[in-house]
Amino acid sequence: MATKELILTNVTKRFGGLVAVDDLSFNVQEGQIYGIIGPNGAGKTTVFNCITGIHPCEKGSIKWLGEEIRLLSPHQVAARGIVRTFQTIRLFGQMSVAENIMSGRHIKSSQGWWHGICPTPFSRADEHKNWDKVGELLDFFNLSEFAVNPVGSLSYGIQRRVEMARAMATEPSLMILDEPAAGLNDNETLGLIETIYKIREKGITILLIEHDMDLVMEVTEYLTVINFGKKIAEGTPGEIQAHPAVIEAYLGSDDDDDF
Repeated sequence: MATKELILTNVTKRFGGLVAVDDLSFNVQEGQIYGIIGPNGAGKTTVFNCITGIHPCEKGSIKWLGEEIRLLSPHQVAARGIVRTFQTIRLFGQMSVAENIMSGRHIKSSQGWWHGICPTPFSRADEHKNWDKVGELLDFFNLSEFAVNPVGSLSYGIQRRVEMARAMATEPSLMILDEPAAGLNDNETLGLIETIYKIREKGITILLIEHDMDLVMEVTEYLTVINFGKKIAEGTPGEIQAHPAVIEAYLGSDDDDDF
């Protein structure tokens, strides 16, 4: 049986003359909380877009469970157990919290479109199963009290939890989090850290981008650092904090003062 492993090898993504990701390689092991960090504009989100099929890369290999997924569409990638959240929350604002989470069950539902017109005992059983899963996720993310609220009426921090719950509704093996702490206050960030650990306890591997370095250094076990789309360092959080190339990328070098 294949391990739940994501392997990127020499991945390159261009937008016209701009090289957004430059010959990037790294691999995420089953059960890891793995981080990708780098300055603004380093290409981090583009890496996630390549993995999830939003922007197929022109060069290199992206393998999941031993299968090449580089040219798959987003829904095909999701069907293989890789899901993501986004920097900017993308929820259905007029729908309730429960309905937003239920939308993530589409990929796991066995119903056809015709069951909406002519329900059968099979389709009703499937519907109940999916709503039971939504109930579990409402409890898991402490969202039960907001179940019937339109998601657009809720705070940013609660919406972040709804987005993660919707991703969990697909029953993923790998969850990709794109700046999950963006817009959160200190208490919400502490809650996010606890949630990340709880998700990993479910057997889900986590790959994240985050600018909150306190969060990154606390939760991640291994990091890749990129700048201008190219890997400049990798290692444990302790190794990364002391790496000269990382310090230069974030703080600048003495030579920069000459310009």
